Amino acid sequence: MSTKIDVLINVCGKPYQTALALLTLERASGRHIDRIYFVEENTKDLDIDVHTGRHGFVLERLKDKISYLRPELWHYCFALEPEKLGDKAYRQAIRYQWGWENTDKDHILVIHNDTHFHGDVVGAMLAGIGDRIAIGHVGQCWYCPAAFTGKCGPDRYLEYRPSFDELQNLYRKVRAPEGSLMRAYHLPRMHDCFVRQPWPLPECRVNEWCALIDMKKARPLTVPHGRVTPFGAILNVGKQILDVGCGWFRDMHVRGHTCGNFDIYRHMHHDVPPTGQPTLLDRAAYERRELQALARLRDEFGHP
Repeated sequence: MSTKIDVLINVCGKPYQTALALLTLERASGRHIDRIYFVEENTKDLDIDVHTGRHGFVLERLKDKISYLRPELWHYCFALEPEKLGDKAYRQAIRYQWGWENTDKDHILVIHNDTHFHGDVVGAMLAGIGDRIAIGHVGQCWYCPAAFTGKCGPDRYLEYRPSFDELQNLYRKVRAPEGSLMRAYHLPRMHDCFVRQPWPLPECRVNEWCALIDMKKARPLTVPHGRVTPFGAILNVGKQILDVGCGWFRDMHVRGHTCGNFDIYRHMHHDVPPTGQPTLLDRAAYERRELQALARLRDEFGHP
């Protein structure tokens, strides 16, 4: 296999931010990158204007590296339907899954399309991953009662392994600090998956906006080859969800694999809130960030 990596990116609107993400990544780490699996979400049947179909600038600039797909299906933020995983069209419309199944590389880099890069994050992560299955920013600690109480953090997630009773009490008794949120996994009761497996904690994952994954380890274990949840899947756990990457993270740790916490922000920037799905609904924020990205594209990459 090649020593180069492939990049996986799912795109829902944000054409200028997407172009900035990929062009700054190429400028910083292009020598490591072979293919870019570019999936443009298919929003045609939904009443949401996200400026789809306007990615010509970056698709042309990086045409020698990009493999492009617009699936028939769009899963949006809906939970996985496990009984449909045998359906290739359904499965490969899960976030990042098309590239996951088509790459032949030993490592992949998953990124968001509202990032931009100022250093060689790929080289640094390749040097730092060691024998771990993935490396990136670990944990959604801004949602987690174990982080609010100082019991756990990105560099300590392997050390804090509560019993189910302790996990349940954290969710019942801890209140999120002002300005923070906490998903109510305890209401009306904690899902059986947490009874069976209280660790890793519900919000633990390697965050998808910039994560390097060792496919030699991950490929044979993950759907469709193995039983591990697809990396990009969202899971139902009662009235709450396990966010993208959390199910995969839990499944891999049950099988003895670990992830490395890495300071990605030395090499890249990921927008502060509102980002991701909320900016599709906040039109003012969406347009502001798009115009900021366009200004940089014109200044740094000659966008017309």
